[in-house]
Amino acid sequence: MEKKLPLNPKNKMRKMTKNEKILLMLLGIVILFWAVFRFIIVPQKNKLDVLSQQKDEYKDRIVEINKIFKKEDQINKDLEMLHKERDQILGRYFSKLDQPQIIYLLNDLIEDDKLSVADINFSRPSEEKIEEMVVNYMDVSIPFKGEYEGVMNVVEAINKSPRKILVDGLTMDKGEIDQLSGNLSLKIYSLEGISNGIDNIASIADTVESIERETPFSPYKDYSGKTIIDNSEEIFDREENMNDYSEEIRGGISESKDHASETLIDFENESFHFIPSHPLVKGSVGQSTVAKSKKSSLRFEYNILALEEENRAYVDLSKSDVEIKYPPNSIGIWVYAYGYSPGTLGIRFKGQVGEMLDVELSKGVSWIGWQYIEIVPPADLSLYPLKLDKIYLEISYNREDYGVLLFDKLEAYYPANKNLDKSFYSFYIVEKGDTIEKISMKLFGNQDYRKKIMKINDIKQGDILNEGKILVLPRK
Repeated sequence: MEKKLPLNPKNKMRKMTKNEKILLMLLGIVILFWAVFRFIIVPQKNKLDVLSQQKDEYKDRIVEINKIFKKEDQINKDLEMLHKERDQILGRYFSKLDQPQIIYLLNDLIEDDKLSVADINFSRPSEEKIEEMVVNYMDVSIPFKGEYEGVMNVVEAINKSPRKILVDGLTMDKGEIDQLSGNLSLKIYSLEGISNGIDNIASIADTVESIERETPFSPYKDYSGKTIIDNSEEIFDREENMNDYSEEIRGGISESKDHASETLIDFENESFHFIPSHPLVKGSVGQSTVAKSKKSSLRFEYNILALEEENRAYVDLSKSDVEIKYPPNSIGIWVYAYGYSPGTLGIRFKGQVGEMLDVELSKGVSWIGWQYIEIVPPADLSLYPLKLDKIYLEISYNREDYGVLLFDKLEAYYPANKNLDKSFYSFYIVEKGDTIEKISMKLFGNQDYRKKIMKINDIKQGDILNEGKILVLPRK
C-alpha cells in the first residue's frame, strides 16, 4: 500500500501574475477614491450648498434691512407729521369738560348786537358711545331774543369756533315786531380718556382772540413820527448807533481773550429753503446785498395766518450740515428788522437720534436795523453732537403777521484755551488708496500741507497709511 505524503501549504499558494497585481492595485485605488468621494467630498459639497443657500438668504435679509434703513428718514418724517396731525385734532376739541372755559368761549361766540342772551344752562356730563369709543359730553341750552340776522351770525360763529361745538337744535318763535325768541341747543364733547392724559385746554387768552383788536405795536393817536418807509434812509444812517448798542449787548465777546468765535453759517453762498408749517404760512428766502458780514445776508420774507396748532415759517439750514460737537458758551446771529413784529424767533437743533430741540432767540422783534441776538444752547453733553436744522419765526394762534427780516453771520463762542495753539484742527478717516499727498490735494487743493499733516500725526516718509486710520488735520 502506497503511503500518502502530507500536503505542503506552500504548494497551495499560487503566485499572482503581474497583470493580477496591477488589477488588484487599480481596484484598491478605485475603492480609495470611492471612499474619499463618498465620505469626504459629498458631505463637504452638501455643507457648501447649505452655506451658500444661507449666504443668499442673509444677502436678501441685508437688502431688506438696508431698504428699511433708507426709509428711516421718511418714516421719521411721517411719524412727526402724524404727531402734528394728532395734536391738531386734539387741539380742536375740549380735553375735558371745563365749564369756566366753555362759558368764556360761548360768551365771545354769542356776542352780537342783534341778539340778546339772558342765560346759559348746562346739563350734567353724560356718556355717549360712538362706534367703539365712549366719550363724555355736555348739553348746553341758550335761550335768546333778537333778530334773525343775529341768530345766523351766532350759529356761523359757533361753526367757526376754535373748539368744535355741535349745534344740536334751534327753535325760533315770532315775538315782538322784527324780533324772534327761541332756544339754541348745543352739544359739547370732550376727549377725556382718549387723549392719553394730554391737557389741550388752551389758556383764556389763546382760546378766543378777536382779530379786530388793536395791535399793541400801533402808534398812539397823536403820534407824529414818520413811517418806516419814509424813514428808511434814517434807519440806515442810524446803523452805526445800532451797531454800538448791539456790541454792548454782546458784552464784547468777539474781542474777549477768554472766548474764541467760530462762524457756523455766513449766508454767503449756501442754498437755503423756505418751509411752512401749514398751507396758510407763505414766504420765501433769498440773498440780500444788505449785509453785516462780508457781501451777502439771507433775506427772509414771511406771511403767516396763525390758525393751526403750530404757526411757523422756517428757514431750512440742514443742507449746510453744520454740527456742534460740544456745548458752546453761546450762539449768536445778526438780525436786521424793517419793522416791529410780535413773532418769536428761534433756532431748531437736531439730535443724534433725530429728536428736535427748539431754543428761543427773541420773543418779539422790537428793534429797527441790525441787532445781535444770542442764546445759550442746551448744556447737557449727552445731547451732543447737535446739528443746526432750522431758524423759525412763530406767530401766536389766531393772529396774522407779515414782514421781512435779514439774517447774517451765525456763530458760536467757545472758551479759549490759552495752553493750546490758536489754530483749530479737524479729523479725517483714511480711505483705501489714500496717501499724504492725495489727502493734502483733496482737502486743501495743493500739497503745501503735506509736511504739517505728517508732523502732527508722527508720520515718516515711506510709512503706509492703513485704511481706517484717523488723522489730525490743520485747518486753513
